[in-house]
Amino acid sequence: MTMSILIMSCQRELSYLTEEAGENKSVGDFHAKNRKDQQLFTINAANSNIVSASKGTKLHLPSNGFITQDGRPVSGSIQVSIKEIYTPMEMILNNMPTSSNGRLLESGGEFQITATQNKDTLISAPGTFIKITIPDIGKNMQGMQVFNGVANTAGNIDWVPNTNPGNVVVGDSTLFSNTNLFCDDINWINCDKFINEPTVEFTVYPGNAASGDSTNVFVHLTGRNTVVKMNWTQGLSYFKSDKLLAVPSTIVGISTKNGQLFASIGAANIQNGASTTMNFMPYTEKELKARLSQLR
Repeated sequence: MTMSILIMSCQRELSYLTEEAGENKSVGDFHAKNRKDQQLFTINAANSNIVSASKGTKLHLPSNGFITQDGRPVSGSIQVSIKEIYTPMEMILNNMPTSSNGRLLESGGEFQITATQNKDTLISAPGTFIKITIPDIGKNMQGMQVFNGVANTAGNIDWVPNTNPGNVVVGDSTLFSNTNLFCDDINWINCDKFINEPTVEFTVYPGNAASGDSTNVFVHLTGRNTVVKMNWTQGLSYFKSDKLLAVPSTIVGISTKNGQLFASIGAANIQNGASTTMNFMPYTEKELKARLSQLR
């Protein structure tokens, strides 16, 4: 099977699929705008293709690997988009926390991969696998599994283990620095492993947030590629989670009011039954991204 290298078979679009900067009418709009930041490639569906994304991800696409949603084969040019999420900052901006049915996960990379032809969404052909080569991100990749993202009615993603045969995460025996993920499905894919440690309960009060139910609160566990989204308790006026670890963490609150972005970012030593109160300040998107990029 002949691989058609990117220069030969794939033409990267000149720009990202980003929404023009403007007012953040809601915190949901803010996250949705960040999710649209994807890279677009055009490939020939009949060929095997390697797509190289900007953060080092390589997407290996099999020949005749896509079909229409009603099962018809696809030929000719198709468009493939990829979104790479590797850092706590990116997880927070995209509203993509790391949990599976309430269980904590540590991520080796989250990806959104879509394929379309004439604006029709395509799916993976039966029996085919895409391979995602993940660059060295400085994380321990032992024990990683394949997860697929399932969206609820609110658009929030839960990560579900893909236990179908052949869906595996393996080290690159040639380079020893990369990791390869094989998956028989597209859209949201995560290279993840469960954190099997005792969890604790923690409360965050909204403080001077414009409105609790228009605010999102995330907890980044220091030293781990893990982000937890806290739940707003309607009527009780606080955020709560019983899925945190008793470790140093950073509490990140993001809110909007009248199109202005506000954030509260502070360190906390999580302890069972403890609490903290957020203090929101106005941020530009550039300032917020610069601050979140410091999370490690």
